[in-house]
Amino acid sequence: MDQQTERILTHDSLYESEKAFGNKHWSEFNELERGLSLLKFIDDNQKKKDHLESIGDTHWGIKWNDFLKLIKQYGFVEGLKYDWLAPKYNDNEDDRIEEAIIYYHPRKGLVLWATSYGNKDHINGGNLYGEIKANSKEDCNTIWKWLSTGGCINSNLMIYKTQQDVREGLFSKLEVLESAGVFQEKWIDKNRFLWFLDYSEEKKESYDYKQISKEKIMRCPKDLQEIIGVN
Repeated sequence: MDQQTERILTHDSLYESEKAFGNKHWSEFNELERGLSLLKFIDDNQKKKDHLESIGDTHWGIKWNDFLKLIKQYGFVEGLKYDWLAPKYNDNEDDRIEEAIIYYHPRKGLVLWATSYGNKDHINGGNLYGEIKANSKEDCNTIWKWLSTGGCINSNLMIYKTQQDVREGLFSKLEVLESAGVFQEKWIDKNRFLWFLDYSEEKKESYDYKQISKEKIMRCPKDLQEIIGVN
């Protein structure tokens, strides 16, 4: 990851506004300060989007087909793909058919879940799951910085689990993680949290996310199941 990309991905627009307005907490902003802070936030996000798009990385609002093209270029292969009827939020809405995917990287043990929005126009959300082993104790610091969410699985072996939001700078983050470690083809943590629910399933009362996710995993190729550690 180059310095410009790292600076953009770690940039905190709200923190800069707080400093600019006398080290106030954002909750103390007056109406003018809130307005200026919002304008700065919008401008910073547009610059981030433009930069990530220019280097061929994922960004907020990326087109669904562009996202699929990028992950395939990286080496991900299809595990599961299906359409569903998205829930309506008011009676005036037209029906929307959306798509959900589980893709995986056979050599790196990475599993990706994502859903579309707007009749498959752009990405709605998604996560990447994997495990990485640090090359050295010094590299552990780099891995901790870019884990996103996750944690240490085995401190002696320096193995960590990571969960990345796929919508922003995914490949830049994977690049810097791989500079400090090696993604594991098979996971050690067989019981980690996995969320493979589309947003129509999230609307149902008393849903069992573990069972829904497991059923989808069982519809995937054996290669993917072996990464996760399904018996």
